[in-house]
Amino acid sequence: MPRALNETESVVLDGSGNGTIKLRPDGSNEYWYPQTVSVKAPNPAGGLPANEARCDMYAGSKVADDNFVDGTVSGSSGDNTDRFAGYVIGRHADPFIIAVWTGGDPGATATLRVQGTKDWR
Repeated sequence: MPRALNETESVVLDGSGNGTIKLRPDGSNEYWYPQTVSVKAPNPAGGLPANEARCDMYAGSKVADDNFVDGTVSGSSGDNTDRFAGYVIGRHADPFIIAVWTGGDPGATATLRVQGTKDWR
């Protein structure tokens, strides 16, 4: 029986304002059916970001053009996409959802959130 999927992971952007998160199911029998993928990387000092990051999102084993799903120029202030709907994320299918931030505020905590359903086979 499917259950709600609501997974979040964070990374601190490096001195150039870049960072990457790879998120996947815990076990080999768990499969995710994402509906919404959200990203943000707010200014670590509060307020509006000094640098608005770009965030590219992928479904697959690595960052590659063939695995690109969506991108946003609002990677710091926050954005979401429904373009992952229809993907199956599992260790035997597309094993990761990957978010790559570039050009954000150094020291900002970037967050990737995946919502949808999950089940076990």
